[in-house]
Amino acid sequence: MSRRRAPRPWVGATRPVDPAELSGPRGLTEDVLRGEDDEPPAPEASAEFYWSLLTPERRERIQSVIDARLQSVSIVLDRLLDPHNTAAILRTAEGLGISRVHIVPHAAGDAVAHRRVTQDAHKWLDLERHARGVRAVESLRASGFEVWAGHLDASARLYAELPADRPVALLFGNEHEGPSAETLAACTGTFRIPMAGFTQSFNVSVAAAIALAHLTAARRLHLGRAGDLPGDARVLLRDRFTLLAAKLARRVKSRR
Repeated sequence: MSRRRAPRPWVGATRPVDPAELSGPRGLTEDVLRGEDDEPPAPEASAEFYWSLLTPERRERIQSVIDARLQSVSIVLDRLLDPHNTAAILRTAEGLGISRVHIVPHAAGDAVAHRRVTQDAHKWLDLERHARGVRAVESLRASGFEVWAGHLDASARLYAELPADRPVALLFGNEHEGPSAETLAACTGTFRIPMAGFTQSFNVSVAAAIALAHLTAARRLHLGRAGDLPGDARVLLRDRFTLLAAKLARRVKSRR
């Protein structure tokens, strides 16, 4: 019987990356990142104006989402190759109430997923782009976050043991290589998700969903409330979501 190969952080064994595979969009286009893929609001339109046009049910929905937004849990997507993985993680993050995602493109010139892939989940998130994984980690740690990278090593903590009494960001590295040594060295530590089957690893989007679902629930339990945005941020977010809801409604109407 052959020796069992060492498991990789997320999927499969390391293989050389063909430069040809790096061409074309890898996720969020520059226009999407800048918010330019939608038409601008009419000059006379204001958030208060659109808010007055919303149904009570829609207002309640927007407010409930704002009430549950977490700024003390974040994510770093470090050089992911598959745009569907990026899109799936963004949808998970938005669905769990995370407010900000940090993105490191795989290569210069890469796009970081178009709205057809993300189903517009990216629009309800703040996306912050970084040139390198280590820069994203340094920025977060300077802001008071601990940054834990998904990686299999001897000192990796179980994902369920990550702290929930402080701001935490989880870093998910490239599907084939994992985080770079430089990025790992800048992180607070590493974490792992135990495997109970023959499969050696989870897909990165599944791993992110498992770890983030646990961490956001634990953080809310510690806080004793659904969200942690301060008052001024809540007001700004309500205005942003109101204008965005109006944009999306106009787009749907134009397609009928």
